[in-house]
Amino acid sequence: MLSSDKHYGMPVLLFTLAILIPAARADQADAGKISQPTTRQLQEELKHQQERIGQLELLVKQQGLLLEKLQERLLGQSRVSTPLPAAGATEHREPVSPPPTQAEAQSYAAKAEALSSKVDGILKSVGGFRFSGDFRYRTDVAVRSGNSAAGPVQNIRARYRLRFNIDKELDPRFRFHAQLATGPLNNGITNDQDFAATVAKHVPLISEAWIDYHPVSSFALRVGRMEEVFADNSRFLWDDDVRFNGFQQIARVQVGTNAMGLKEIEFRAGEYILSNPNIAILSANSPFVLAGFEPGKRVPAANLFDPGAIIRGSLGDKWSHQLTVDFPIYRNPNQIQLASVVTGNVVMIDRSLGIALAGPMTGTGNATTTQGGAIYSAPNFQIARLAYRLETKALRFGDRAIPAWLDVQVSRNTGTGRLRDALMATMNLGAVKGAGDMRFLYQFAIKDANALISQFTDDDLGTGSGVNLATHGLRFDVGIARFLQFQNLFFIQNQRRASDPSDQFFVPLPRGAGTTFRYQGQFAFTF
Repeated sequence: MLSSDKHYGMPVLLFTLAILIPAARADQADAGKISQPTTRQLQEELKHQQERIGQLELLVKQQGLLLEKLQERLLGQSRVSTPLPAAGATEHREPVSPPPTQAEAQSYAAKAEALSSKVDGILKSVGGFRFSGDFRYRTDVAVRSGNSAAGPVQNIRARYRLRFNIDKELDPRFRFHAQLATGPLNNGITNDQDFAATVAKHVPLISEAWIDYHPVSSFALRVGRMEEVFADNSRFLWDDDVRFNGFQQIARVQVGTNAMGLKEIEFRAGEYILSNPNIAILSANSPFVLAGFEPGKRVPAANLFDPGAIIRGSLGDKWSHQLTVDFPIYRNPNQIQLASVVTGNVVMIDRSLGIALAGPMTGTGNATTTQGGAIYSAPNFQIARLAYRLETKALRFGDRAIPAWLDVQVSRNTGTGRLRDALMATMNLGAVKGAGDMRFLYQFAIKDANALISQFTDDDLGTGSGVNLATHGLRFDVGIARFLQFQNLFFIQNQRRASDPSDQFFVPLPRGAGTTFRYQGQFAFTF
């Protein structure tokens, strides 16, 4: 079923029909209407902006009145409305308001917070476009002692990441989103930019760009460049910076109350296009031959298909849980490895971008049949994954809520018979939403050499190799302000398997290499 290049044609057709049918009806309803003059349009836009300014002024005034009232209640005083009494006269005093209760103070604070959020929303919105983003400064330290198995590592660097989001609701059914981000062009699993290149300017890149169509709240289609449909920022299957070009669909079914506590089943599917060789007859000197494609034949595209489901439920009033099952299937995966080989990078990346990169795509780590070759040791990558998360928001420390969760994920590459398993367990306590909030996290992961595609999985949990590793991860975050966190991440990584030339099994970072230690200390700003 995976031998045809037309598998991703069906999502294109579905998405096109879903758009064109409502659009045609709208065109019929609008038939005969005459466009207004440009001056009229400008007047309407000006009127709209004046209304929004008026809303902003009203919200600011309401917020000020709430804060003044709260301040008066906290002081336990009211303004004196009569002059001081004359000598010998009976003094008359206005009644003193009692101090507010804790519930009243929290209510005033909540109202002020809601008004502040509305004001921020108006300030960030221009002509219906909403803007947001984040900036992160990171100190990144990776060290490893050298030996006969692998050389030393001593990489101490400063890095930054800038992301800028643009969102626009076109109408109740359509939403547009784009993201510009920093990062090197030949590294798809990071948006970090090193403090390097003397004073050369860094290029902003299109990290995300998609249109979302949601005719009802329980169904959505998306097309463009986006996160993988099952991305969860867990460092297991996908790096949190990797983005794919293609299509995805989400359909939700409400289950309702039952004895098992199930609430919702969410069906998801993603179809992503990884390459477009456009080669009807392969020449004998083409780099695609290095990836196992036969001369004289057609070269099909590389694709990723990922169907699955998320089942959500509750365990009483204080606990919730979810089960995720998905099955990422890669078609012609050797083209991914070919993009990480110097000669293959030209046909896989440079021709599509229209520029020549300084080097091949990074993120290697899987076993290959030759040293540094373009053919994976695993014949196929057909990965079955199961993930379970248990979560509660009932824990408290004083007046602070402390969310806690446990996440366990396992996977197996059914496309090969050896070194094909991966697992990860993560425990988290706390979340940072404001000043003084703290978060603690510990995780342990094992990813064998044929388990996952190294070029797409996390590059912090796996330094120098995304797979063939066992890693302990620790994290501690503290909130400095509503918009600022200080985050600390520490990784201890060891390699799992050594190369075996007699079995055509070669890994870039083998077992026996020194333990890799990595620390990332970073200030994260959001706006």
